[in-house]
Amino acid sequence: MKRAAAWLPWGVAALAAAALFTLFAPGWFTFDTAHQWWMARTGQLDSTHPAVMVRLWQASRALLPDPQGFFALQLLLVWSGLAFVTTALPMRTRWRVAVLLGIGLWPAFLALQPQVWKDLWMVGALLWAVGALLREQAAPAWRWRSLALLMLALATAFRFNALTGVLPLWAWLAWRIARVPVASNPAAPQDGATRAVARTRVAVALLSFPLLLGLAALPDRLGAVKHVTVWPIMALWDLAAVSIDTGRMAIPAPFLKPGATVDDLAREFDPAVNVPSFTTGTIHFSYEIALRAEDLAALREAWLMLPLREPQAWARHRLRLSGYLFGFRNAELADTQVLMPDLVPFKDNPPLTMAPSRPREVLVAAWHRWVDGPFFMAWLYLLLAVGVLAAAAWRRRAAATALSASGLAMVAPLVPLATAADFRYLLWLVVASLLAFVLLLAPAAHGRVMNPEGGA
Repeated sequence: MKRAAAWLPWGVAALAAAALFTLFAPGWFTFDTAHQWWMARTGQLDSTHPAVMVRLWQASRALLPDPQGFFALQLLLVWSGLAFVTTALPMRTRWRVAVLLGIGLWPAFLALQPQVWKDLWMVGALLWAVGALLREQAAPAWRWRSLALLMLALATAFRFNALTGVLPLWAWLAWRIARVPVASNPAAPQDGATRAVARTRVAVALLSFPLLLGLAALPDRLGAVKHVTVWPIMALWDLAAVSIDTGRMAIPAPFLKPGATVDDLAREFDPAVNVPSFTTGTIHFSYEIALRAEDLAALREAWLMLPLREPQAWARHRLRLSGYLFGFRNAELADTQVLMPDLVPFKDNPPLTMAPSRPREVLVAAWHRWVDGPFFMAWLYLLLAVGVLAAAAWRRRAAATALSASGLAMVAPLVPLATAADFRYLLWLVVASLLAFVLLLAPAAHGRVMNPEGGA
């Protein structure tokens, strides 16, 4: 009975994933999703999206019905990751199940799970990394360290900006490699050979970071991936915002249609998302345009100098976007920057449909009612993560410290670099802050092997 109870979180996770698949297959497709599906179908990859998701989609197409098979794999990764983490917690089975359902069904997390997005795949990989690190902390073993490193590399491969969130978790892993031998005898003398082993552990810990980066880059190195320069999208939107604020055109002429004015930019500008600024051609840019090196250099110089040349206008733009992003102005945001329940067509992709479902309609209606409320106010998760980080650091709780720091580090670059107030960018902050809070409250498991029957 006890052994069967140990598998209960896994069974609950499987049921939850199956229920979501039944309600939402083949998953919601935004433009980015549809584009990646088209890449998987045609084999024409470019660097506007990380290649790892397209490669996995191509592999799933060979084995599973497409595209619903890929959506099933996404749900499997996320919910198995939650089960892997919760079964590593030093608590009884009923509390593990409560944590699994509490986080997995948390509205700000659940509402995004029907989307077929690399953000969900990244979160799933990070959950598996955290589960491996928790097991390694309780019972040091190289299999858990290797799994954690592989999952951190996978998470980094899924999103270009994931690296900052991965760093605190990698630091936790590196510290464990450097300071905690897999097997040791405390009474053994610290002779020269022992010290040499310790130095080797430090070297391995440090070398694990370039290995992580190499593994993350590997999918983009396998096969043909067309390189596309993506940073001008960020640069041009920032320059447009500052131009409107100051009344002086800051965008270099090669990136404007002839005769374009600041008033033209203002008519098309949305302070919460960059897409409208690129729909009418006032800003002359698309990924298909061949750009001259000197024009790119001029654009890069204008963009990077913005905080120095126009610090107040740049700060107002960035703080305004951050206000939208972190939930201070939710009532002013379109629901579509949180929920995107659609099946967007793209080129020759086959048309997709969802069977009518009353339970799905009820769920989606509830999420729409809640998008302006506290569940989707990211500043609350920021406060939670900061509070947990301070308390965990004070109490020397490595797991809660690393996890809360990971959530905060993931979103920090969004303040100067985000191009939209899309809630999905904050998904790991939501999951990490909630899970870090649980880890802070849970009994410390350092140095103890977990009881597979659900105790510590």
